[in-house]
Amino acid sequence: MPNAILAELKAKISKQHEGDDKQLEVIFSDSPRLIVEAPAGYGKTTTMISRIAYLYASGGIPNPKRILGLTFSVNAALKVKREVAEKLPVLLGEQNSPVAIGEKVTVTNYHGFCKGVLKKYGYLISDVLRKDVNLFKAIRDSEISRSQGLNTTLSASETQQLEGIENSIMASIAPDAQTIHEYNDIVIRKILPLEYITHNAVILFVLEIFARFPEVRKFYQSYYPLLVVDEFQDTNSIAWSLLESIISDHTQLVFLGDPLQRIYGFIGALPDIMSTAATKYGMTQVALARNYRFRDNPEMLKLDANIRANAATCFEPEITDFDTAKLPVFWGRTQKEEACKVVAKVQSLLQDDAGKIAILFRGRGKNAEIVEAELSNNSIPYFYGMFTDEDLEYVEFHNRCQEMFIKKFGKSKNINKKALIAFAESVKTAYSQSNVKTIDSLLYLLDALVEKVSVDYSDLLSEDKYTLLLDIFENRQLKQAMEYVDSRVILSTVHGAKGLEWDYVILSDVEQWVFTFLCRDCPSLRNTSSSTVCKLPKTLPEQMKNPILDDLCVFYVGLTRARKQAYLSASGERFNARGQQFTNGKVCCLASVDGVKLVKAD
Repeated sequence: MPNAILAELKAKISKQHEGDDKQLEVIFSDSPRLIVEAPAGYGKTTTMISRIAYLYASGGIPNPKRILGLTFSVNAALKVKREVAEKLPVLLGEQNSPVAIGEKVTVTNYHGFCKGVLKKYGYLISDVLRKDVNLFKAIRDSEISRSQGLNTTLSASETQQLEGIENSIMASIAPDAQTIHEYNDIVIRKILPLEYITHNAVILFVLEIFARFPEVRKFYQSYYPLLVVDEFQDTNSIAWSLLESIISDHTQLVFLGDPLQRIYGFIGALPDIMSTAATKYGMTQVALARNYRFRDNPEMLKLDANIRANAATCFEPEITDFDTAKLPVFWGRTQKEEACKVVAKVQSLLQDDAGKIAILFRGRGKNAEIVEAELSNNSIPYFYGMFTDEDLEYVEFHNRCQEMFIKKFGKSKNINKKALIAFAESVKTAYSQSNVKTIDSLLYLLDALVEKVSVDYSDLLSEDKYTLLLDIFENRQLKQAMEYVDSRVILSTVHGAKGLEWDYVILSDVEQWVFTFLCRDCPSLRNTSSSTVCKLPKTLPEQMKNPILDDLCVFYVGLTRARKQAYLSASGERFNARGQQFTNGKVCCLASVDGVKLVKAD
């Protein structure tokens, strides 16, 4: 591109990004390898798209078709792909339609990319993999032992081998080549003939192909000169091995993530992966600095900045009184009193027509039940989204949807609105005798998802729609469809809410022993002051540092689901898992870290 036109593009990008120095540093960087700390609301997606446009215009990549974008869900991938398709032609001044650009750019999740590899090269390790892998029913290794048909096919030692892989991944340990080969051999011989495929095998098959057939790996390394990875902080050991396999000495990299949104460590997200990648590949590190979501709310801006400062300094930030953020909290002597105050606030917001409200909890418990009952007592409609991935009803529903979906659409992949509605109705029929609250919510989410795909994604190819829906069922991501429900009040866990946003968030049940589980090891436990707020000890015990940072991540993710304002609630009363009552509770220490001042909510 001529220098004059490139200069014009730079001026256009600079104007669009409002002179944001850090965003422009990423976009115009001469470094071929960037790792970007990109919190929610800091302009991550627009920065990424402008970086792609600049690389393309300046000759850094030959064309958009040679870009590989990876994220963790197909839904997130499609959102990014649509934004790339819409904004890239505008930036470049090209006549290509958004659809044309969108079809060129490869943006998918890890499993989607691997399925594409298997479609071409799966036969290299098994003739069974000549079959479309989307026609196999996905299953977790840990579920094989209780799966009818599979549990009798495998020996005890084979089942143990498969479960061992999953346990290793959850422990952030990458299996070696021999272990992968042995695992794949069991899946090929015993699982695939029954038309099942394990969730991990989709990636592990590709890792074996890349290891045994270097020419295939080199093809992908050369085909994609630019690799963009979103939500990089959630990368687990086999996803990291996959990335390492497709990165050559010449691959340009843009990794975007937020260490403070790493809340899946318990299922294998690698600790310190961003610094690991930066060191291994000599990446230039840039942290986006301007929060656009809260720019009209000074207190939320300060809250965001101060929590991040605590995380960055291991709870030893230097924050002045002037910069201290005020965080409104509802306090009750009992859980009932707390719930009444929360619901009263919900009523007030609803009357003001203030938008959508989410009440979030660390997990299910007595307080969530009391809040739910109080909403019902006040005739406030709400959506129940208190799902966990371990709920048998939640798991079984996705498994059944997956099986019925493959049966209906697997061969033709001919997806239209009428066919999708018919599919949803068939699922409802299958659950017509159910009176389980979780199932009712999931059926509601299924309807919302069908409407979303039928209307907003109507321009997608049938193949893309098929991939999206199958991925949601395989990865048990119907909870992400909560963003499509029309209810103005949502009840959810923090983990279930990750990636979603609402106008107002009430983070509830923020107490000792509830929002953090480290109280037993904390010196502050011996603090008998009359204050209703717990404080971290001045000197944090070494063994507590990483676990409390993990808890702070969950706290931060919960607060930052709010577009406008976040609130806390807590009470002096709690019940443990055995139903024992305690009445000496305090607000969790995470709510009173340096730079955060709790104030009475109105």
